[in-house]
Amino acid sequence: MGFLLRIVSSFFLSLAVIVAVIDAARSIAANALALTPLRDAALAAGLDLEAMLAGIDPAGPVADFWRPITVATASAPAVLVFVGLALIFYAMGYRRRRDPRGALHA
Repeated sequence: MGFLLRIVSSFFLSLAVIVAVIDAARSIAANALALTPLRDAALAAGLDLEAMLAGIDPAGPVADFWRPITVATASAPAVLVFVGLALIFYAMGYRRRRDPRGALHA
């Protein structure tokens, strides 16, 4: 299971690098910092992010908590979202290595 989580982490990290290179090229061309929001990156990939978020929108009291998070995530820079997802999946798949003497390595 840890191996699969590290593979997913590598996938999100590679997406972050691709978006970072595109943003760097746009920033150089515009002579200003240009960060692509996640919504625009999803549309460029042919995905309807709004429909996907509406499909997982819960009802009831949880919706008041969930909707601002989805709006903030959709408007956040795609690089930060992908790096954050890569870190989360890497942390879930991380294994500590044991020393042969029984001590844990940091």
